[in-house]
Amino acid sequence: MTVLISTDTIILTAAVVFLAASWSLYQKRRSFQNITSKMPTQWGLPFIGIAYQFIHLNKVYRNVSRGFDEIKQLTGCVWVATTPYIVTVEPEVIKKITSSPDYLNKARDLYTHFHNGVINGIIVSPVQKWKLDRKAVSPFLGHNNLMSFFPLFNENAISVKNKLAGMAGRGEQDVYAVIKAFGLQLSILTIMGIKMEEGTKKYDETMNAFIVLVHHMAQNSIYSSVGLGFLANTPEYHRILKYLRKLVRSLIQENLAKQVESEEMNNFDEDNQSLINLTLKAMRQGQFTEKDVEIECFTMIAASYETSASAAFSCLVMLAMHPEIQERVFQEIRSVYPDGITSVEYEDLKKFSYLDRFIAEALRLAPPIPYIGRQTVKETELLPGLTLPKNMQIIIPIYELHRRKELWGPDADRFNPDNFLPENVAKRHPYSHMIFSKGARNCIGFRYADFSLRVLLINLIRSLKLSTSFKYEDIVHMPKVTLSYEVEPRIAIEVRKN
Repeated sequence: MTVLISTDTIILTAAVVFLAASWSLYQKRRSFQNITSKMPTQWGLPFIGIAYQFIHLNKVYRNVSRGFDEIKQLTGCVWVATTPYIVTVEPEVIKKITSSPDYLNKARDLYTHFHNGVINGIIVSPVQKWKLDRKAVSPFLGHNNLMSFFPLFNENAISVKNKLAGMAGRGEQDVYAVIKAFGLQLSILTIMGIKMEEGTKKYDETMNAFIVLVHHMAQNSIYSSVGLGFLANTPEYHRILKYLRKLVRSLIQENLAKQVESEEMNNFDEDNQSLINLTLKAMRQGQFTEKDVEIECFTMIAASYETSASAAFSCLVMLAMHPEIQERVFQEIRSVYPDGITSVEYEDLKKFSYLDRFIAEALRLAPPIPYIGRQTVKETELLPGLTLPKNMQIIIPIYELHRRKELWGPDADRFNPDNFLPENVAKRHPYSHMIFSKGARNCIGFRYADFSLRVLLINLIRSLKLSTSFKYEDIVHMPKVTLSYEVEPRIAIEVRKN
């Protein structure tokens, strides 16, 4: 029997649904009145909020900056779809958020794209699980273990240098692809203890899988902000997730097959250990399941590879765009290694004051992690008279923090390593600059990324000269899983004669 529904019935039903949704939104907004009445708030459009500002990725950072200009304060509230968020670039507020145990959970909406059953490990774990997991994996990033990685950092840097030297004299090249490829090799080697050779079928498939994964995670992040995250869950995405799970499981099985002394397997503090060894020990001790091992290893591979590659590429772009600064960096490196580089050691890194300032400035303007988010563990006071409810989300747009003229002066957008001269650093709030976040829940691998980046740059700049026709003022950054470029600048390479 066919049931006919009249047009009047459809219109009436739609009207009832709209009115019910409107009443629900009104009630929700009223429930947050104790927050919105005490700080500037961007309401946006009904049901949409300011989500429309995120449609065009190449305008997101411009819109965020304009939003702070409009509210005329460094902390405010914004509505995205039907959810309110605290957004801040106020250093003293950031200090409280990143230092207090009341904000140790990660903002659920900002990290939705990590909850895919593959990389939902230590980066996004709830606070209680995070504490236990961090204790298990922290020896991997302990000082002695990082020191044992320096030969691998150097070997990888030399491979990158040789690859780029082979591209010299051919005009402007896609350098980022090389940086990402060798970055992934280094991550898999140090985390899984397995060397993946360039040019093999496994290597090519793995590289392509990570590229697709990051692309879909970026889409998921944007879509989820307006409740449409399911649009990123395509068959290709699920195929890639399945492939990567299988890959990590196979790497785990390779390690399980290795004969390891029982005493070594129960010693968390032994130097020169890959992450896989530590997580397998945790599994044997009952702290991790096999699924935990899989997730933590995959999480660390994805996080270290993507952030390190982004940071390295941005530094190379800044060097290519600023030849006078590149020359000064080169002269400093040559003064330490007048006859060329055999190996960059940890103690050597203390000799590069100008390189330090250059890296800090490059990653100020192009932070690999452009935003972070926290979530209240319980009801807590953020500012005098302003109490946030449990599970309230706070977003810290690091990209905007690093460019606010109130913090960095009228030339905040200009590339100037002298921003990090000691006398200039002393004038600023220490929380006005946070490349890899700060506080207890900062980026656990920041020292790994920092050391590997410096070893790479020292090797490259000692041997190669970089240039580009791409103009600094034409750079447009976009938010994806890490910072990305609307158009990736290509770089020309010249081998230095001495």
